[in-house]
Amino acid sequence: MQQIKIQDLAPKLVPGVEVQMPAVSAPYRESYFEWVGSSLVAKLQANEVSGGVLRAWRHIPVFREIETHIDSEIFYFISGVALMLFIDVKDGQPYCETAQVVRIQPGTQIVIPAGKGHFVPVAEGNEPVEIIVMAPKMDAPRMPLPVEILGTS
Repeated sequence: MQQIKIQDLAPKLVPGVEVQMPAVSAPYRESYFEWVGSSLVAKLQANEVSGGVLRAWRHIPVFREIETHIDSEIFYFISGVALMLFIDVKDGQPYCETAQVVRIQPGTQIVIPAGKGHFVPVAEGNEPVEIIVMAPKMDAPRMPLPVEILGTS
């Protein structure tokens, strides 16, 4: 098993993944609502895009597989602290030397580019992680990792 120290996510920490940290811009407010826009823009190849809510619970951050996509994905972390694996894929295989497990705070937005290996995050604490995911209609092929990857504090 390969152990990797968990890092707090920050812009430019994970190569290729764009990050907007929480509370980057002041919200626009009116009497009963507020809006906080995102500065991140994902270029998508597809014209069929959908979204959904991903929920994940507390789990040991052990990763045995990754998935990749042929297009970008957008993740909006709404609640809970997430631990997520990222890894490069070279010649169709996970390149374990590039593996990173990052801690992602609520309010963070990320854009995962096409081909970037990753997997569903786990919740670090007792509060479930809730994420809004926007992505084109596409497959999510999975590939096993040659070794289990464990995120450690």
